[in-house]
Amino acid sequence: MSKHLNFEASGQFEIVLRGPFDFRRTVAKPAGWHWSTPSKVFDKGTLWSGTYVDGKPVGLKMSAAGDEVSVILYTRSQLTNAEKDMLRTDAKFGLGCDEDLEAFYAFARNDVVLSVVVKDLHGMRVGRLDDLFGRVILAITLQMAPLKRSESMMAELLEKYGTIIGFDCREVVLWPTAEAIARLEPSELRDKEKLGYRAERLVKAARYIVEHPMSLRALRNLPEADAIKSVMQIPGIGKYSAGLILGRSSAPVDVWSVVIISELLLERTPENPETRDRYRYKSDE
Repeated sequence: MSKHLNFEASGQFEIVLRGPFDFRRTVAKPAGWHWSTPSKVFDKGTLWSGTYVDGKPVGLKMSAAGDEVSVILYTRSQLTNAEKDMLRTDAKFGLGCDEDLEAFYAFARNDVVLSVVVKDLHGMRVGRLDDLFGRVILAITLQMAPLKRSESMMAELLEKYGTIIGFDCREVVLWPTAEAIARLEPSELRDKEKLGYRAERLVKAARYIVEHPMSLRALRNLPEADAIKSVMQIPGIGKYSAGLILGRSSAPVDVWSVVIISELLLERTPENPETRDRYRYKSDE
């Protein structure tokens, strides 16, 4: 694992979102999913997280007053204005600036099930900031594995190959970079981290991304069909996983998704014994 400690504040900006908007529910997802990296700190309304900009690790300290979010950047060296602009754009979309909640709520208020969302999860955006390779890791480790097994594989990858950044008296672990995983042999991930067949897929995916750089920022500007086609060029990523990575309307809904929705809306897990331990995303191949 690479360590980058003692980052210093190197910039700040504000983001104003059109309401309704709830910062806590957006960055500290009720179902337990991460916003930028699984290793984040959220305490008393403040988030300490991080991301990459052009391959450089950046710490983020974020808090909100109503619909206005304050973001402080922490780095080892000064960022260029262009890099700050990229981070601001990424954070803005990561907070769901393009999500029209009012239109959804107008429809949901008249639906028996969805009306619960309007009340209990009011202002939550589904946006995420994590980088493309972080989403590739998520998609591949979710393939044909129970949720706890997937979480264990992701935790191992973060611990062994992630990037530690230290700032504002906190430490955050960022997703492993594609470059770090591309240097490995599949046998190392298969034997030491117990990834099984996913080890070869993950290494091949990392090597492809290193050789064919792509970013969520660039994919966001493509029509959905073209973005899906681009992501499906990554080894081990089919249409199903591409939907998870892009997080657009193509994102699939399966048994596992229904379980999460049930836990969020009805506060109980389905009791069907045939599916309870099989919250799986199917393999793309």
